[in-house]
Amino acid sequence: MAMDFESILKDTMSALHEHRDKMLEAKRELDAATTSVTSKDRMVSVTVGPQGQVVSMTFHTKAYQSMAPAELAAALVIVLNEARARMGSEVIERIKGFQDFSGHLRSVTGLAGTPVEMDEVLKPLRAMAPTFSQEEALEELRASRQEEFAAEEEAARRASEQKAKQEEFEAEAENRIPTGKQEEFSG
Repeated sequence: MAMDFESILKDTMSALHEHRDKMLEAKRELDAATTSVTSKDRMVSVTVGPQGQVVSMTFHTKAYQSMAPAELAAALVIVLNEARARMGSEVIERIKGFQDFSGHLRSVTGLAGTPVEMDEVLKPLRAMAPTFSQEEALEELRASRQEEFAAEEEAARRASEQKAKQEEFEAEAENRIPTGKQEEFSG
């Protein structure tokens, strides 16, 4: 009986180490992964890393110089979202190979009847499974990225407005009649 338990434990540990090695290899590959997307008009290319971070942005033409700021911003948002969505899909595909191991590990370790906590921890990974519509996952990813971009764009707009007010205040200072008091800008 002890031999059977030792054999099961040895096999389980062997499978666990093999799985860990595969996961470490996948992590190394994902850490080095990049995805590039070029806009439909071929004006700009964006390369993003595995976390969706912008690695590079290249303008292939000078068309952006004559674009209205909102038009340029919209073009950049589209190409950035597409690059991030593609990278997200690549990450999901890479992780799919690990989705069934948790069930095996839970049954071997006797955790098959554990409370919801483990299910909650694995919920984001399960959402990436083939049974979960990939289109839904991409749409959720795009929506969350869109919200991030909107917040960043709003912060940039506020900073730009603040700078414009400051410049306007400084320009008006030359036209003011000196009062002997130091005036200060309060945006």
